[in-house]
Amino acid sequence: MRSNVQFIYCKIEPTHEGEIDALALARFTSYDPYNRALAVEQVTYQDDEDGYDQFQAQVTSALSFGIDVAVISPHDLDYFPLVERITCK
Repeated sequence: MRSNVQFIYCKIEPTHEGEIDALALARFTSYDPYNRALAVEQVTYQDDEDGYDQFQAQVTSALSFGIDVAVISPHDLDYFPLVERITCK
């Protein structure tokens, strides 16, 4: 596992044309033993209870396994208490 896991969280505002219809978008980047990007996956989480649960579970798991995570969401980070707890130690 990498010792310098990166977590980036950006709150975005709705556009003038309409509201944002997703809970969050997360990009996961894993690396090989030589710290070269091995795989990048982007997931859009729906703004419902299942999407909320999946987002928190997948982001916290990825970070614990050394996978970098970048997130954009219309919500403040404190809307996701599990993610906030492990990233704001």
